[in-house]
Amino acid sequence: MKHWGRSCGAAALLAMTACSGGGGTHDDGGSGTAPPAGPDPAQRHILFVGDSFTHGRYQPVRQYNSGGKDTPAGGSALVVDENYGQGGARAEFGGIPGIFAEFAHERGLDYDVHIEAISSTSLQANYAAASDVIADAKWNAVVLQELSPRPLAEALTGSTQSNPSNFCAAVSTIEHGVHAVAPAAAIYLYETWPRADWAQALAGDPSAAGFAAAYASALASIGDAYHDVYYRAAALDGNIAAVAPAGEAWSRAWSEGVANPDPYAGSAPGPLLWYGIEAANDPKIGAPDYHHPGAAGAYLSALVLFGQVAGIDVRVLGSGESAAASLGLSGTLAVQLQQVAWETVTQENMAPRTSTADPCVATH
Repeated sequence: MKHWGRSCGAAALLAMTACSGGGGTHDDGGSGTAPPAGPDPAQRHILFVGDSFTHGRYQPVRQYNSGGKDTPAGGSALVVDENYGQGGARAEFGGIPGIFAEFAHERGLDYDVHIEAISSTSLQANYAAASDVIADAKWNAVVLQELSPRPLAEALTGSTQSNPSNFCAAVSTIEHGVHAVAPAAAIYLYETWPRADWAQALAGDPSAAGFAAAYASALASIGDAYHDVYYRAAALDGNIAAVAPAGEAWSRAWSEGVANPDPYAGSAPGPLLWYGIEAANDPKIGAPDYHHPGAAGAYLSALVLFGQVAGIDVRVLGSGESAAASLGLSGTLAVQLQQVAWETVTQENMAPRTSTADPCVATH
């Protein structure tokens, strides 16, 4: 795990991170037998910025642990939605930050968790709409998630919203804005996952011979591109605490047989990490959604964020972890996903995976 730029030893990070790496010093909890962490006297104020890949598109993820207000000392598992009541009625969001908050509460960590998420919105647009929320002196940590097509070339996404240079510039703009008022804040980039719908578009007809191999290759190419641009944006800025490589944890779960990478062939073991058409979809959908995180995908992403930001060996959460149960995940699957998240965070490799070209220079 790597931190860029800011000196790590100062009290500036307010115990949010440690010089040993990406989110702090990890528990010695590989066996799952470590005692719970005691309460931390310093409350940690953290803001998650993003879109529906942060707040979750469907229930039970979307409103998980929503409804937080002023957080008392001692922490709360409820998330404060900074946009609730702004610009029209909608439900309060909890989402992946809500799962993060649950982990922190279970571990006895005093986190005050907030979310500023607008569906289908880039970091640039988010900051334009809510710079007063994002650049606030109270934050100890800010997590940034970009609109899914923005960091990648249009050749991979088929979307005119693709603009890697805009993504990298937005990271720098927000980092400067936050650090102007909160110089001690640790800023993290939340790297998201390859979308199955993009991989299918690149691979062609699912019924054609050779589709499975072409699909797997496309999925890997998208994942590699995400890896390269997120780590390049962090390095180019120089003052990003770390990347939380959730997308790479998804790829690891697929490669290790913990989750199914191909909703089209339907022969791989394990659950889907994206949402498909399910009876529990709220709102109901008429076509498969193979890009938003389902319960298992949201859980895995939250594990990576918690491991990277809080510096916790997430394997200590174990099979009885309450968020997994609330989301309908088995204890066995929870443990498998915890292992995948721990491996991803602790075996982080920042080296570029594709060409030597700078992805932050590309505009489409």
